[in-house]
Amino acid sequence: MRIEYVDSFYSQPFPGTYMRDFGQVKHFFEYNPHQLQEYKTRCEHELALPKEHLVALAENLKDFNQGLGCGEKTLHNIELLDQGKALTVVTGQQPGILTGPLYTIYKAMGTIGLAEKLSKELNRKVIPVFWIGADDHDHEEINHIFIPTAKGPKRITLAGKPAGRISVGNIPIPDIALLLEELEDLLPPIGWKNQGIELIKRTAHEAANLAEWFGKLMTFLFKDYGLVFINPVLPQVRAITASLFYKVVTTAPAVNQLLQASCQQMLGCGYTPQVQGEKDKLHLFWYNEHGYREALYYKKGLISNKDGTRTWTKGQLGELCLTNPAKFSPDVVMRPVVQEKLLPVLAYVAGPGEISYYALLKRIFHYFAMKMPVIYPRPNITVIEPLIKRLITKYQVPLSCLTYGLEEFIENYLQQEDQLGIETVFNELRGTLKEKQGEVVKKLSILDPDIEGMGKENLKRLIRVVNSFEEKVKQRHRKNNQVAIQQLQKIQHMTQPMGQWQERVYNIFPYVMKYGPGIIKEMYHLIEISDWRQKIIFFD
Repeated sequence: MRIEYVDSFYSQPFPGTYMRDFGQVKHFFEYNPHQLQEYKTRCEHELALPKEHLVALAENLKDFNQGLGCGEKTLHNIELLDQGKALTVVTGQQPGILTGPLYTIYKAMGTIGLAEKLSKELNRKVIPVFWIGADDHDHEEINHIFIPTAKGPKRITLAGKPAGRISVGNIPIPDIALLLEELEDLLPPIGWKNQGIELIKRTAHEAANLAEWFGKLMTFLFKDYGLVFINPVLPQVRAITASLFYKVVTTAPAVNQLLQASCQQMLGCGYTPQVQGEKDKLHLFWYNEHGYREALYYKKGLISNKDGTRTWTKGQLGELCLTNPAKFSPDVVMRPVVQEKLLPVLAYVAGPGEISYYALLKRIFHYFAMKMPVIYPRPNITVIEPLIKRLITKYQVPLSCLTYGLEEFIENYLQQEDQLGIETVFNELRGTLKEKQGEVVKKLSILDPDIEGMGKENLKRLIRVVNSFEEKVKQRHRKNNQVAIQQLQKIQHMTQPMGQWQERVYNIFPYVMKYGPGIIKEMYHLIEISDWRQKIIFFD
């Protein structure tokens, strides 16, 4: 296994600027991720904050992580947190089936790597924490994975669908027989496949819900690295954030007004806000009597669900926040604030979307007497298997094409293989046709002035015939180069599936089953966390 780097960053304007030229967007953030002194400043700030709840939180973390099958290093890290001796580097993600897209794995790697790096540089214990987004209710987003095949990505979907907007952490695991059958059919009978299938079966059987299943699989992959998982849906965790929910409710619409101001600031700088500040939104959800997660809104002095079938005064709902905090959960705006309330967060390892929405939260952090943590981009990785590596070498495909796509490269290849110069031949034909037809029309126009107009229509028809002929010749040329085109498209399918970065589409388990779980360790030790460029990892 080896690594190469491509000097490319996110295509989205704001996170791309964040990574290339932080100075342009620094006013949206609290700390500069490039400067060690900023981490020291953040460290002092976090250590000065009261964290009396850490004992209760640590007990919950211990129980939850032991249930996931964690290792001794994770338990040791939780003990350090309990004693107030550790800071955290945090990341988070919705609990996708079989761990979801590859970038979930890369987030975990980045978090572990940054925690290790900062522990050495600050001479202080920094532990990695993974926030399982178990309160998320977007089942359609997490219920499937894509498997790489020679013909492109193949979608596999988990059977079943919840009756309503139920948090993933409350959804029992449905029958996975069909999922496993499809997985077995698509993957070759080599490597670690049988063990991988058994791992998936066992963890699904042991887990109480989709979030736990996710946690068990992630724990298996990262058991040796001390990664601590937190499940915010658990009532004991929610209880710690009751006062935070109370302030959101009783001071409405303050949070939404602050968000609107940040959105306007971002628009003024020429960027589109990642989170559109929806009018009247409270930025909390509540669980109704069916367990469905409903957004709350503040309007005309009252708080209600979206359709207005339930309403409360600020006082009524504020009291409910204090007496039954498990009835509430934060949205994407308040989640980082809840995270800050629970943990001594030194840095957050973020994807491109998260970088953009964190940029809107500085005012909201300040409103709750907090500061935003250091925001650190997660690693961007494309993995290349041996067959694809050979094809890349054969056709001399630049590594940049593995990030930006091969469409232009394929067209250029066809032009290079065109010994006849098809396009030039037909351009010359069109030019000659226009010239000769024009001469004929000019001569004949003396018979009748209408002939000139007739000639123009005739020329259009002739050009269409030539264009059609040209397209058929090009198709024949493509057919003659079909083997090369298919091989280049195979590279495209494996590196830019569906026109997206590989890490956003494919899942880790096809690679784990083929090469074994040891690839996690190999990849982790290969990447340099402080190098933000696109990483191309070649498997042996």
